[in-house]
Parts: sequence; structure tokens; C-alpha cells
Amino acid sequence: MAELILAVDVGTTSVRAAVIAPGGAIAGLDARPLVSRSPAPGLVEQDAEAVWIATRAAMAEALARAGRTVGDLAAVGVTTQRASAVVWDRETGAAASPLVVWNDLRGVDRARELAAAGFLLAPQQAATKLETILSEAGTTRPAWGAIDSFLIHRLSGGAAHITDRSQAWPTGYLDFASLNWNEALIGFQTLDPAMFPRLVDTWGDLAMTSAEVLGAAIPITADIADQQSALLAHGEAPGTAKLTFGTAGVFDLATGGRIVFPGPGTPPLIVSSVGGETRFCVEGMILSAGQSLDWLRDRFGLGAQADFDALAGSVSDAAGAAFLPALQGLGAPDQDPRRRAMLAGLSAAVDRAHLARAGLEGLAFRAREIVDHIYERVDLAPPDALGVDGGLSRSGVFLQVLADITGRTVRRHATPEATLVGAAMAAGRGAGLLTDSDEAAMRRFEAPVSPSIEADVAAERFASWRAQVYS
Repeated sequence: MAELILAVDVGTTSVRAAVIAPGGAIAGLDARPLVSRSPAPGLVEQDAEAVWIATRAAMAEALARAGRTVGDLAAVGVTTQRASAVVWDRETGAAASPLVVWNDLRGVDRARELAAAGFLLAPQQAATKLETILSEAGTTRPAWGAIDSFLIHRLSGGAAHITDRSQAWPTGYLDFASLNWNEALIGFQTLDPAMFPRLVDTWGDLAMTSAEVLGAAIPITADIADQQSALLAHGEAPGTAKLTFGTAGVFDLATGGRIVFPGPGTPPLIVSSVGGETRFCVEGMILSAGQSLDWLRDRFGLGAQADFDALAGSVSDAAGAAFLPALQGLGAPDQDPRRRAMLAGLSAAVDRAHLARAGLEGLAFRAREIVDHIYERVDLAPPDALGVDGGLSRSGVFLQVLADITGRTVRRHATPEATLVGAAMAAGRGAGLLTDSDEAAMRRFEAPVSPSIEADVAAERFASWRAQVYS
């Protein structure tokens, strides 16, 4: 009996696919880079067709590396970066626009206009950009969605145009009260409701892959937003918290069935919605985390990630240098899309190692801003350890810096690709494959990392950093 799960994770800079057993073992994994382009300052686009090609290639290679065939799969789970937008031709399925990525800022002015009309939206949300995208799209028969909708449409051979509520909420088009499409906003923008995906449960019997596309008809049993997928891999009980460090840095705190709103920069989001039961979290985002470190490495010749980590770990401080990771604006909690990255405190004493250290510390200081802001406003006790995942979680140097600066114990998920694990868990639930012991096995963690400096020292360094980068 087929029991393997194919999990697909389409992020901002890469697409990954993994063949995962119900107990969490990864039998085969493949990753493909995704290329973004910036046709003008603040704009971020990708070729949607290239994303689809990379996704197909990653799925095929993951199966090959596992030594398995499509016939060994019981289910497919999809998780993707959120708040993106792409338009395609509803008859041919061909992309009619670029994929406008979530961190694209073309919606800044429109967000202000919509706010004046009573629709409070962040510039990153698709609702601030879709009108512009449609005006430039090359089709008179448009369908639209975030990248999850486009990929499932392709996987199903054009049969399914769907999305779940964890993906729909960040677009800005989901009504908070009804958890259905916001008819008032859609009407205000004079959009055709037929363009929108059908809302489905986060997991369950959602669609089938096309035999012509994947090689067999396999149930698609999960569609979940990437950060919420990662949170699911850490846990879902109220109070569960995790930090994911990829292109962005994202803190999520599970609030169960409660909608909690600490402030405009730390919104409530849907983790999952199944059978009418909806679970929520609070989220705060560093808009450019790994992206900022890539920029530092490239611009200052600081080497590959391993070299960068070694440099940062070779010094105990940044020699007065301070870095604000804000290449795409400042995210939570202040939400300032016009603020940009900053290097401050440079002197003759600062060398390459200090720059690397300042980069890691800058991310940790931003994480502290977000975590402290949320816990000061949410009546949930912090867990014994904050979960950490994502590519940067592989760095032991960064984990210690993070623990020191936040003043909190952290623990790394045993699988850094926690988004894939969460997608597999959701798909396994949707297919009825997972036992309680299976889920427990998929939520494994490495030894916790505790702060190595006193709380007052961390607080003093935090205050000094803020004075430098926000002056």
C-alpha cells in the first residue's frame, strides 16, 4: 500500500521537494534555485513558468533520489510563500503575468488609498497590487491566485483552481468575520469574483494530480502557507512559538482558536482551517533576513555561508558596528516600507569578521524587537524554548547569538526544512495516514541553546544597537 508523501515547498529563493515517510524520515530531497528580478526599485518579480518548471524538476528528482516512483505516493502536500500574485489564462493555463513576489512594494501607494476607503492592508498583500497586475496581464480570460493556486492548477491539469484560508488570508482578500472572500473589497476594486480561487480546507480531499502531468493520479491533500506549515511542524497548541530564518525572518506564536491582534505590524493569521475549525497565530516578520546576509556576503566578499559563520564566530562582538537588515523596508513591529538597510558604527577597528558578526547580530536584534513586542501584548506565557528552523538555523554561531540577544533559550528543529515537514504532516492528515506517534516523530528537536550572557548585558547591547540604527 502506498504511504509516502510528496511535500512541495515553493519559497522565495528556492523550490524544494521531498519524499517523506509517515514517521518523518526524508527518503529523497531536491532543491532548485528561483531567480527574482527587480525591473525597478522596490519591485520583485519571478517568471511563473520558470517556477513551474523548477517545481516539476524538483519533484522528479526527489522521487529519483528516494528510488521511488509516483506510484509509491499516497498524497501530495503543497506549501508556498504567501501574498504573491500571478494571473493566468483560465482556458490555456498559461501565465499571463509575472509572479509578483510578496516583498514587492508596488502596492505602497495603493495601500494608502485603500486604507482611506476603509480597507486596511499592508503593501506586501496581493490586494494592493492585483489591479495593476491585471491591467498589464496579457489575457482577456484571467484567473488569479497566489503561487499555490497556480501550481495546483498545473498539477491538476487545469482541473482545480483552489486555495486554502491560510494562503488566502495574507492576500488581503479574505473577510475576517466570515472567512470567505471579501465581497466589499472585490466590488470596490470592480474585480470579477470568477477570477478568484475556490476556498478549500487546509487538508483533506482537495484535488487530484493529472496523470499526464505527474505520471499518476495522486490525491493532493494539503495546501498550507509556508510559515504556518513550519509552525505546524513545531506544534499547534496555544503558546507554541517558532522563528523561521529564510529569505525573511518570521516569528509565529500559536493562539489556538482565538484571533489576537497585538498591532498593525504583528497581525493575526490563519494556521489552518479544516471542517469549520480554524486555528490562528500572531506573526511578526523581518522582511529581509537571509537576503540581507546574502547582500553582506556578496558586497563585502565575506565568502560562502560556512566562511561567513566562521568569520562571525571568530570575534566576540562587532567592534561597534551595527547592521539593520531592511533591504525591502522595515517589517514588524513598525511596518515602515520606506526604511532601508543601514550599516552604522564603522571605524578603522572594524574588519571582515566584525561585519559578519554585525550581520548576525542585526537579525537577532530585529528578532528581539518582534518577540518582545508580541509577548508584551499577548497573554500567553513564553515556552521553555523558542523553536528555530530554516536555512540559517544550521548555523550554531547564529543560534548562540540569537539566544544571547533575545535572552531566550532556543531549540532547532531536527529538520531545518520544517516547512516541508509541516506540509507532509498536513498532507498525511488529509489522507488519513498519520498516527499520533507519527506526528510526535515528525516534531523532533535538537538540544536547546541557552543564553551565555546576563540579561542586563543583552538589554544594554539591544539599546545601543537601536540608538545606532534608528538615529
